[in-house]
Amino acid sequence: MLDKERLLEIIRDGIIFDGGVKKVARPNQYFALKAAQPRIREKDSGIIWHSQGSGKSLTMVWLAKWIHREVKDSRIIVITDRDELDKQIFERFQVTGEDDVQRATSGKQLIKMLDKSADPWLITTLIHKFGSSARGGKEAKEGEVTIDMFLEELRANLPRGFKAKGNIFVFVDECHRTQRGKLNRAMKEILGQDVMFIGFTGTPLLKQDKNTLTSKDNFG
Repeated sequence: MLDKERLLEIIRDGIIFDGGVKKVARPNQYFALKAAQPRIREKDSGIIWHSQGSGKSLTMVWLAKWIHREVKDSRIIVITDRDELDKQIFERFQVTGEDDVQRATSGKQLIKMLDKSADPWLITTLIHKFGSSARGGKEAKEGEVTIDMFLEELRANLPRGFKAKGNIFVFVDECHRTQRGKLNRAMKEILGQDVMFIGFTGTPLLKQDKNTLTSKDNFG
């Protein structure tokens, strides 16, 4: 830790005030940041695995701050699958000093935020909002229509000339649970092609999981 170069990195990138309490990155958080940084410059997607209770949300905060400082026109969208988690992450960014964070609580609001210039640069939302934005406010349900029908409906409901603005990086919390089927396809359709996805999970990724749509195909 006291290697000169590493200590300076920790001071710059791995210390934060969380509700007034100074916190320093643990080894797992520091090395996750270090591993992610060169891949972020190449927009090479991947997964950060932390065991439960080891500080995934703080790793997100440190990583978001680093991206915002180091990557031109960067925009970060943090996606969860439960309202309670979305509130927790939104509040965590707020208490660590990110006053610019905004929470998209509906599909319509999400599309409006994305269609503006890259402001706000930091958005939290639920994966389901990509589905509801595609269906005029109605939540997407698996098995209701085929994926092709669903995507056609999505395109028809987007504003004319819509394009998600900014150099987009997507953090997907609990990524083992939500990244399959229509909602994943809707998210990618709305956000466009040149997007980096970073999955976060505390669930062990077994060998068979790494080759499914929830990991390798979506996150590299």
